[in-house]
Amino acid sequence: MSFLKGNKSTVTITTINIKLHGFMHSINGMTVKEKTFPLEIPFRNKTHTDMLTEATSFKAEKAEPIKIKGLDIADPFKLVSIEPQLPIEVKADEKVVFKLVIAVPEHNYTGPMNIVFNSDSKEMVHIEITKSILEAKGQKIPIETSSRILNLPKGQIFTEKIQLYKGFSFGDTVSKIEIETPFTFVSSEPKLPLKIDDTNTYILNLYIQAPQTSYAGALQIKID
Repeated sequence: MSFLKGNKSTVTITTINIKLHGFMHSINGMTVKEKTFPLEIPFRNKTHTDMLTEATSFKAEKAEPIKIKGLDIADPFKLVSIEPQLPIEVKADEKVVFKLVIAVPEHNYTGPMNIVFNSDSKEMVHIEITKSILEAKGQKIPIETSSRILNLPKGQIFTEKIQLYKGFSFGDTVSKIEIETPFTFVSSEPKLPLKIDDTNTYILNLYIQAPQTSYAGALQIKID
């Protein structure tokens, strides 16, 4: 195939965008001077159950298997080979490293490379978070006033990062987190109980389970 013949073109990939179920993940690009190049994409069907805190009895539902049926790479790139062969089913908490060989165009190119994993469709919910409110020490504090729109599979776990300095002081201890329905608190990183004893502990990542129906309104987080 003439596409695979060598040439002296320079291909600069500014970023590699990987899409699955409407989610986009980007990794750093590269400059390629060969006719083909290898690319490894690690994928894990993760449930976050290893991140549950001692302060909650909630147990996240085990992730369903994901069947990767195919993979598309946008022009001007071409997929030469992929391991393991598709279709493949990735079980809950199973990790798979997809090893790709990709052919580059014969002309100079600067821009992104877009990769789409094709999988079974999932029922989606439309979420409009108008603002985020932190309830701490008897006060309700707005921590994010800009609105956000999320289109997620039902029950999908997403991450919310908050700054604790708006409601807590150095030396305070966080032992309990509640999130108002229709959302469900799953876990946090760092795990609870958490003592705020350095600057890093002021940043808290919350893992939140999306509802089964669409929602528009505030995201309310209560932390004690």
